[in-house]
Amino acid sequence: MKRRLHGLYVLTEGLKNRMSARFTPLGKVFLLLAALTLLFGINVERTMIYHIFSLTLMLLAFSFVLSLRFSPSLRIRRFLPATCVAGREIRYRVRLENTGTGSLRGVYFREAIPARLPDWHEFAAAREEKEERRNMFDRLMGYYRWLWLVEIGRKILPVEQPLPNLPVAATQEIEATLLPLRRGAVHLPGAVLGRVDPFGLCRREVLHDDECNLLVLPRIYAVPQLLFRGGRKYHRGGITAAREQGDSGDFLSLREYVHGDPIKHMDWKATARSGRPIVKQFRDEFFSRYGLVLDSFTEKKYSSVFEEAVSLAASVMLAQDSFNAVLDLLFVENECVTCTVGGGIDGQQRMMEILAAVSTCGDKPFSELAALVRSHAALLSGVVVIYIDLDRERRDLLEYLHIRNIPLKAVLLVEDDETMAREKKKHHDLPLQIFKAGEVEAKIGSL
Repeated sequence: MKRRLHGLYVLTEGLKNRMSARFTPLGKVFLLLAALTLLFGINVERTMIYHIFSLTLMLLAFSFVLSLRFSPSLRIRRFLPATCVAGREIRYRVRLENTGTGSLRGVYFREAIPARLPDWHEFAAAREEKEERRNMFDRLMGYYRWLWLVEIGRKILPVEQPLPNLPVAATQEIEATLLPLRRGAVHLPGAVLGRVDPFGLCRREVLHDDECNLLVLPRIYAVPQLLFRGGRKYHRGGITAAREQGDSGDFLSLREYVHGDPIKHMDWKATARSGRPIVKQFRDEFFSRYGLVLDSFTEKKYSSVFEEAVSLAASVMLAQDSFNAVLDLLFVENECVTCTVGGGIDGQQRMMEILAAVSTCGDKPFSELAALVRSHAALLSGVVVIYIDLDRERRDLLEYLHIRNIPLKAVLLVEDDETMAREKKKHHDLPLQIFKAGEVEAKIGSL
């Protein structure tokens, strides 16, 4: 039964998209009016409503024919950025050149955003957030689940931009707008030019193929710089080795030997040339290194709580002092991942791109992330832990860090007020802050 429902939903969604591309809101009202007058005016001997149906149908037919005349000849070049941030409107330049034989008037421009419809397996396996609170009929039909899946699949909202009149052979630049909704990679197949007919009922849209990709980065919140009481720690090999394995150091310069310098730092070639003992000088090996732990363990393919966790992790990373300290992002997806930024390492953009693509992990135990954190714990001057759940294993990790006197800031993200109250009562003895998804930006100042 659900497979048939999925096929019906795909059909109706495709029909709805085609109707929106062909008819204006006023045109849809006329279509509804034509359907109602046809239904109630079918008996022409007892009512005159069929006259309204005839007039409505005639106007729609004229509008449809007039809209077919639109066939623009334009050369379009879009100057889109490579990345953008979810929730922040982006503006970019579009260069238009009229290569046709007539001027263009009343034309609008927008990006072509293909609708992503969930397939049968995704529809059957997914569970809408709080779906258990819906009545039995809604759960059986799954329509609200379908709408939810369609909505979360929409990563960018296009904005229609009216174009100025464009004479023959004229070139003009306009400023177009896009509103990124959710993080992730977005494929843009091209630009759409459209025009509404003189009656304002029908429209015709023409796609200009010009494929490009856009990476939407996570939402960014105003997070204060986190200060830990832990001091700098010794890291063999210096800043460079903080993200590498082995004993390679960060070489700075040569200087004369001073009593107490390690013999292994002697530069014998420079010593032979100068006739005086010369040693290699390396970057200071004492610095602050922090850990940022992102909990990705949930069986849900999509979770608003996890999305908030990713945004919080990105915000914390950008707010820290990336020149005097090093930050390690630790999480598990298909495998254990460690990404390092700071201390002169230019990696913020790379870490943001990683967070833009990170997904939930439902086939591995939390113990893999716990082992990864424990292996780094001795080097860390402080840890920020972002949880989307708090079970025994997650609690054990917090206690492990606390026992070893590692400065700790822990955040638990929950779905609703009821869960927040329950978790506060259950874990009141932990150094933990609990935020509800959707309210993180307003309360993050207390972190």
